[in-house]
Amino acid sequence: MKYLGILWISLLFFACSEAEETITPVPKVIPPPTAAALTLPANNTVCYEGNNTVLTTADVEFTWSKAKDTEVYDLVVTNLNTLANTTKSGNSETKATLKLLRGTPYRWQVISKSNKTKDTASSEVWKFYLAGDGASTYAPFPATIIAPLSGVTVTADAAGKVNLIWSGADPDSKVLKYEVYVDTDQIKVLNRQVAPNPTTNTNFLVNVKSGSVYYWSVKTSDGILSSYSIPYSFRVK
Repeated sequence: MKYLGILWISLLFFACSEAEETITPVPKVIPPPTAAALTLPANNTVCYEGNNTVLTTADVEFTWSKAKDTEVYDLVVTNLNTLANTTKSGNSETKATLKLLRGTPYRWQVISKSNKTKDTASSEVWKFYLAGDGASTYAPFPATIIAPLSGVTVTADAAGKVNLIWSGADPDSKVLKYEVYVDTDQIKVLNRQVAPNPTTNTNFLVNVKSGSVYYWSVKTSDGILSSYSIPYSFRVK
């Protein structure tokens, strides 16, 4: 009987243990970084002087507001004439200084990052002209290509056309005209050795052939000065 009592108590304890609810810990939610608000250089600023100006370069200080849940920032500045990027990574402060070429249009943005998550947040993209020596007027910003993006494969519409889309901006003028250069030869487009397609719109329907690769560039004019985007490419399915 003594052993039966011990066995009964053991079974009762086991049954109670089995009945206990398993508690699963709730994972901690890590908030992603938020986008920073840009402050200087202001968007579409023309004749921005910079500091420590010499004949060809100037130091440009970029500033932005502090973003929530963010530990570091990456500053990305793009030369709009060449689309070459200059990046200053890992800034814990909300400012950074870069030496840039004068008389050149740029765009810039800030990427918010955190060591606690792989998520990032991108600010708006702003543009400015870094003043050149003696320059009082500036050409329009080179057109920003929207679609097709370079290197993508697209499908023509039922009429065998592809819609080329871009945006233009000029701090000096609100009236802009465009010329679109399109060809299967990149060198001809780069050197503008093909007939331009004039338009006042920010899109152009171009006839294409299946299986071909096309290159295209946009000339933007304010009636006095002009700028050119670098050639972009797309393949037709």
